[in-house]
Amino acid sequence: MSPEAQRQWELMYANVRSVRRIAYQTTKLPVWASEDIESRVWLAVYTRLKRSGPLDERIGRLESYLWTVTRREAVAYLTDVRQRAECFVGDDPYLLDNLANAHPRAEEQALADLAPAMAVLRQEFSDFQLNVFVLAEAYGLKAPGIAKLLGGTATNESVRDALRHARRKLRSERVGLRLGVLADE
Repeated sequence: MSPEAQRQWELMYANVRSVRRIAYQTTKLPVWASEDIESRVWLAVYTRLKRSGPLDERIGRLESYLWTVTRREAVAYLTDVRQRAECFVGDDPYLLDNLANAHPRAEEQALADLAPAMAVLRQEFSDFQLNVFVLAEAYGLKAPGIAKLLGGTATNESVRDALRHARRKLRSERVGLRLGVLADE
């Protein structure tokens, strides 16, 4: 990296707290998600400075550039999470986590174990309830983050309500028996 690019990197890195704040404000996701976004931001900025050299005057203030990159990475992260959740709720639950290094047989076994349960959940839950339940339980997201991810007419209240109904259904004897959680006497 050139000396000027290195100087710009150091100036931008001095704004690490701003990056964290913007990542959180944009996504309302837990701290670990903001840290993932922050990592993406620093990689994008470093790659840009290394490949193209220092930013010139046409870019404007370094902070503005950094904040723009942060917002873009936050939105990209939300899109990635939404797509993974849709894939999970679909037919491929192994896509929920990155199992690239997992043994293929373990992955196949996980699919075989989850497929019947997912079929029951698809029958018992509405699409909205299923999406909310997966995002809350698998990702540990809170209602504001889920509402933002799902977009549309989803509100904090509708997300909380859907999650409450989904959990109540899971506790019901009928669903418990279907999932094999309760022993049929």
